[in-house]
Amino acid sequence: MHHLPHDATDAELIYFIDQWVRLMEAEDYVAAHAYTTQSQHMGWTPATMRQVVKSYDECRSTQRVTLEGRETDIRQRKEVYRYAENRYGCIGYVSYDLNVDHVVTDLTATFDIHTDEHGLTIMLDDIHVM
Repeated sequence: MHHLPHDATDAELIYFIDQWVRLMEAEDYVAAHAYTTQSQHMGWTPATMRQVVKSYDECRSTQRVTLEGRETDIRQRKEVYRYAENRYGCIGYVSYDLNVDHVVTDLTATFDIHTDEHGLTIMLDDIHVM
């Protein structure tokens, strides 16, 4: 798990998640899992992260998340939403559309933004079709 500064910009948050995507692109699901904190209610493991990617759309065992993707009728969204800190220390979330095999998709990863005494942490909440 990595911390970002408390005053991290939206661009810095997106860059952080871009680095997570690079780990996913390398199919290093163990490193990608360790890069963020995980939502306890979702039960993410490196294996389930891999499974959701391999099960998307055409369900090819060779398909993978890629950082770059060409748009089709879908445009990639990378959006940060911030709000006042709630009782769980959450101050917002990021919605990040994933590319699969260099094509923009409707497979979206969502991340909660948490604050603590050390800075901001990014928690993988879900990966699902929007």
